[in-house]
Amino acid sequence: MRHRRFVMASTLVMLAVAAASGAALYWSHTVRAFSLAHPEALTSLPADCQFVFGANVRKLVASPFYAQARQGGSLALPLGGDLGSFIEATGVDPSRDVTSLVAGGRSTSGAGRGVVIVDGSFDTNRISAYIRSKWAPAERQYRGVSMFLIPDGHDGAERGVALLSSRQVVAGDLELLRSVLDTRAGQSGSILQNASLYSLIGSVNTDAMLWFAGNAAGVLSRAPLNTPLGPNIGSIQNVTGSLDITNAVVGTVTAQAASAEAASKLADVLRGFLALGQLSGDQNPDLKSLLGGLSVTQEGDQVRLSLNLPLDLLQKLRGPKAAPGRQ
Repeated sequence: MRHRRFVMASTLVMLAVAAASGAALYWSHTVRAFSLAHPEALTSLPADCQFVFGANVRKLVASPFYAQARQGGSLALPLGGDLGSFIEATGVDPSRDVTSLVAGGRSTSGAGRGVVIVDGSFDTNRISAYIRSKWAPAERQYRGVSMFLIPDGHDGAERGVALLSSRQVVAGDLELLRSVLDTRAGQSGSILQNASLYSLIGSVNTDAMLWFAGNAAGVLSRAPLNTPLGPNIGSIQNVTGSLDITNAVVGTVTAQAASAEAASKLADVLRGFLALGQLSGDQNPDLKSLLGGLSVTQEGDQVRLSLNLPLDLLQKLRGPKAAPGRQ
């Protein structure tokens, strides 16, 4: 009898060990496959991020859209008028030296908080000198990494920049910046351990020029009801999407509603907007053609907006570019 119990107990232990080993092997293989198919920077984003955004800057710069925009002088980069002095001081030209970026964040009771991880080729000494001369920031060590603390006069939030290597720079809200460094040091879980967001990212084409995924329920539930979408916007739980810009803006945006019924109502509202636009487009053939590149479909609790918007039509509707000195 004792021998039988011993054999049974041993068998159960062996099965448990085998199951645990199999699960660990499967998870390791899944994470490895995920890392190979998606930007590596995702592994540094903290698990409590509610949304994530990515941009393939190298693909954007190589596109006809970028070439046309630059040739036409209509390309506005985030650094605005300071771009020339930034390039001269740091040696970093974003269009040449930045390959991709990934941003993550979360919504708080006050405002959204975010952090961006930029991959490329950087001269960390020159960038450090530029930051010191521009803002005279406080400097702190955290997890063996030097951080520049930059004051922000807009909302009082603390911002920071960390030059991780000549290949990667992180910047954003100080709390999230520390969380990124914690994740890199293995002290906390990454976004890969966030089951819901992990699943959303897996449904997106992260090789697109622009892509995003996020939990929208917390943010949109506080949206005002006196908007065209009215109460329907509050039913949106998650949003994902990807866009490529070549000679047209092509992509999809998918919203997951709280139920199939809520998705049906949301889809009807969006189709109504498109129908109204088509009617007004009778006096504007270009607008009507542009709206023809938008379509709304529903499947279960998901509503998908598909886009195929030719850039030449967008440019025509925008109107002629102002002459130099009149912009």
